[in-house]
Amino acid sequence: MASDSFKEPPSTTKVYFETMIARQLYLDISKKPKLAVISGLIFCIIFLLSTPDNLEKTAMVMMIFLAISFSLKSFVDKDRNIPFAVNFNHPLMSDEPMGEAQVFVWLMGDNKWVLLQESRVRLIENTLLGGFDLVYDDEDYTRIGHFTSSRKITAKITRSMMLLNQAIVLAKLSNEEDAVESSIADDSERRIREKQESELLQRSWLEDEQEIEIEGPLAKFLSRE
Repeated sequence: MASDSFKEPPSTTKVYFETMIARQLYLDISKKPKLAVISGLIFCIIFLLSTPDNLEKTAMVMMIFLAISFSLKSFVDKDRNIPFAVNFNHPLMSDEPMGEAQVFVWLMGDNKWVLLQESRVRLIENTLLGGFDLVYDDEDYTRIGHFTSSRKITAKITRSMMLLNQAIVLAKLSNEEDAVESSIADDSERRIREKQESELLQRSWLEDEQEIEIEGPLAKFLSRE
């Protein structure tokens, strides 16, 4: 079971659509549809000016234009309501994360946000409540919560799950990389510290040797006297 749940996502998080990667993807995808809508609008204006008295054709052209425009808008905005968020250390937000990457998922059926573990997730049907539960893709299918009340897995839900699992994998890889770098840094610091300690011991030993060499003959001379 997920360990942490929230009514609101932490202030240090952004929903998927507001992440750096998603915004850039949105800008790239929306360029051609915007040009298509503008071109269609220009065509409609020219058509209306050329046939001002033909109301039936005018209405038909406008309906076609609106239908195409709404379809393009739906395509462009398909990721606007993807139900998960990431913190500022996640690779979707930063090229150089400074700490642990985390992924939070919105459980519509439970009306809460949950912090996910570093394990892929999947959906299983909830025969009692209807809809689908979100579970970890492990041997026990550990339940996270009620993901959606939808009675079928739509294209939007499928895409949400794909992006969610990608975010989880990215977080895991980022955290593992940080752990390796931290381990390397710790080993490097340990070697430097051991070298410094060794140099201090060696210097102390040389100083002791010099004192022995000086005090030895002096002690013999005094003992003769």
